[in-house]
Amino acid sequence: MPKLPTTFTALDLTGFDIDKTQRHNAITREMLDVACNVLQKNRIGIVVRSVQAALKFIYGLGGSAETVCQLLKEWRSDNLAALKSGKGEKDLITAILDASDDGLLDESDIPEEYLQATRQMAIAGYRLAYQKADTSVSGDRIQTLVSENDLLKTQLKDFPQLQMELEFYKSETERQRSELREAYLNINKQQLANSETFRTQLESLQNQNNDLVLKNNELTKELEKLEELQDVEQERQGKISNLTSQLDARDREVFSLHSQIQKLQAEAGQKQVLESQLSTAKNQLQEVNETVTRLQTQLQEKSTSELQVDIDVDGLVAERDSLKLYIEELESQAKKGKQQTKQPAIA
Repeated sequence: MPKLPTTFTALDLTGFDIDKTQRHNAITREMLDVACNVLQKNRIGIVVRSVQAALKFIYGLGGSAETVCQLLKEWRSDNLAALKSGKGEKDLITAILDASDDGLLDESDIPEEYLQATRQMAIAGYRLAYQKADTSVSGDRIQTLVSENDLLKTQLKDFPQLQMELEFYKSETERQRSELREAYLNINKQQLANSETFRTQLESLQNQNNDLVLKNNELTKELEKLEELQDVEQERQGKISNLTSQLDARDREVFSLHSQIQKLQAEAGQKQVLESQLSTAKNQLQEVNETVTRLQTQLQEKSTSELQVDIDVDGLVAERDSLKLYIEELESQAKKGKQQTKQPAIA
């Protein structure tokens, strides 16, 4: 019997009533039965991969390998039980061979050692049955032994398939383990990278914090110095204000002294004028006194009758008296000017 292919590009769905509009969320046993029947009609080997491909082609849903494998085992067990109970149309051996033949293994691929061991087991079984019967084995007994032998052959024939499925599950398990290991390593690497990044960021933030603390301390010191300078500046401003007020008072005093000096200068000028006038008046008075004295002397020496002098003595005396009064007035004004000059100097 030639090997059956396990791959296909299209399936012939003629004779199968399939509702394309219905949506399916999970694989059911009914869906798997239809897929297996379609594969048998199209002469495609029934394996997990081909059943998944058929389900996806028919229903658009392939399902997981674990679910399909479990349902496929149930399908094979049910078919084998139906054949044993005689519900099938074929004879038992042919039906078992058809049900167990998935197209993966040709008869020529069965090892010769396995066939020889099976033949030896059949011979040993027949000999034991013959010994127990103590005579030739009856026809019913032979039929029973043949059935048991066929069952053993079927089980032995299913053994490579089971072994392949076991190897497949082992490979899938190893693959998943390797993927999990790789994912775990990647997660550890990512966590390590994240921890390194976090550590770097934390160190950077700590360095920035230390720099900010140093800058804050420096700014605090500068602020304290600035406050001290502000206090000194306030003291200086107070001193400057005091000095300014004192300077204003001095300016007012100087202005007052300037005005007094100007007044004194004016009075000094008047005094000089009065002194010059007094000096002139004294000179005139002295001249008048000398003239009067000289005239009186002349009058005493000579009598009035003998000397005829054309001089007005009374006028001179009156002029002398007026000069004395004028001199006294000038002296009084000069004394007042001296007193006024002494008073500002004392102040």
